[in-house]
Amino acid sequence: MKHVTIVLLMAVFILPQLQADLFPRIDEVNIENNLDINTGGIGNIIAGVDVDGDGLLEIYMVNDNWNDVANEMVPRIYKYEKAADGTWAMVWSAIPPTTLVLDQNTWPTLSLTDLDNDTKMELTWGIVNSTGNIANPARIVVYEHNSGDNFGVDNSGSWDPNSTWTITTADGENIRPVNWEVVDIDNDGIDEIVFASRKSGMRFGICSVSDIPDAGDGTETWTMEFSSESVGVTYTGDNKWDVAILGTNAYFFDEVEISKVSWDGSAYSYTALSPLPGGISFDAVQVSDIDGDGTEEMITGEYLYGDGTRNLWLLEEEADTLKRTALFDINSAGYLNGGRLVGGASGDIDGDGYVDFIFGSRYSGLPNGMIFRFEYQGGAIESPANWEISIIDSAYAVVDLADGGIWNVIKIANMDDDAELEVVYTSSTSVPYSVAYPTTWVSAPVIVLDTPASVSVDNDILIPGIFTLHQNYPNPFNPTTIIPFDLSQDGVVKVVVYNMIGEEVQTLVHEEMIAGHHTIEFNGSNVPSGAYFYNLFIDGENKSKMMMLIK
Repeated sequence: MKHVTIVLLMAVFILPQLQADLFPRIDEVNIENNLDINTGGIGNIIAGVDVDGDGLLEIYMVNDNWNDVANEMVPRIYKYEKAADGTWAMVWSAIPPTTLVLDQNTWPTLSLTDLDNDTKMELTWGIVNSTGNIANPARIVVYEHNSGDNFGVDNSGSWDPNSTWTITTADGENIRPVNWEVVDIDNDGIDEIVFASRKSGMRFGICSVSDIPDAGDGTETWTMEFSSESVGVTYTGDNKWDVAILGTNAYFFDEVEISKVSWDGSAYSYTALSPLPGGISFDAVQVSDIDGDGTEEMITGEYLYGDGTRNLWLLEEEADTLKRTALFDINSAGYLNGGRLVGGASGDIDGDGYVDFIFGSRYSGLPNGMIFRFEYQGGAIESPANWEISIIDSAYAVVDLADGGIWNVIKIANMDDDAELEVVYTSSTSVPYSVAYPTTWVSAPVIVLDTPASVSVDNDILIPGIFTLHQNYPNPFNPTTIIPFDLSQDGVVKVVVYNMIGEEVQTLVHEEMIAGHHTIEFNGSNVPSGAYFYNLFIDGENKSKMMMLIK
């Protein structure tokens, strides 16, 4: 195990610059009204997309309720767009009807989906229930793309959801999805929402919907396909804090067990596996084919509820159970300083062909707000020597936080015009406003970190004497699109399509090509809707552009 140790014995006011130099902070996006309305943190985000196809980068975010004050308890959703001059502006927002959901709790979910396969992307939002005012509130709220910047059903200038669901018919049941994956787990052609719930009601569930109606008229049917309350299930676990999908198997994490739910081609089954020794995985587990052998694995970190370790774990399917390999105790060497790992994302952020795993933290310090990079170096994935750990940012808060803060909202996305992915993160709790106002608490912005070696490029990419990479057309597309490029000299050309987390989807060409204008077709019939990147490699250079598949 290689690891980068950062000297922390410095005055607090020096730490932000020290840590920021590791991965430069290249951008920040503030949530609307963070001084008065949205003071409780950012609950979740979607980053690095262009749903409306106008060529402008988008971030979607929902607020969080951390302090149980009136404004924070109102659930709000926002769309921010980056203008040509580099500034971010809020261009759409919505509050669900108060007849459906009046207030919220903590740590909502948010995903970009196409649940009904109608080629219209949706913002699917898991509002965490608060049953004090509405006995059975909406817990899944879906806004479908309408036109331009707008989502949902126009209601005299405000925007109502196209579909909502309470998950249960029972009043007062405490169901709080803290994490979910949207995937076709049973291979029926329809995506399911596979959720982990952190409270004493339904602990996990797998659900789907027949349609997301344009008019929001309630003609859709939601179905609970399987849950911890299904007939025949004797659930033996506790509150769930994380979920991961490997093929047709779902793994749900708590301190008592890892619950495995499997689809065998005709039915779901439930199995209780032993938990992680050091506790739960809290919105941190990530799935990737780490070594490119065609088999996906899981990487996660421990949060609490167990022995004194806080290991980073490699989890591999082995027969009917999970093989567990402890790669690094992050409680050692002063990394967490008594804190906990929380939140995570993965992708190849430096373009070296190996996946990087990013984790956030809670209660860390000094300094507060540690963001970790756990990088695979190649070779046997079970060997700790083939992994490197480093702190890529910390101490965002202008004064040190007594409890270290909760920096759990982590994404990896392309947030600029270069070929590399960026790390995007924020806090789900309040932070001090400024050095001058250290007791005024606000929501932190969404922070964008670049890799130190990244170089920004123009929209039309020209390497003098080598090549120009153009935007694909049509864009968005379904299911095929054309990628044009020009070569100024002969060379071996490789064009590869990647998904949003840096996994290779398809190599379109890898051959010697002559100078001149070329086009190549990408067919997205066998991949889900969403944003993809296409990279052109030639003579040691590579550049990337984003495209949007909407089925």
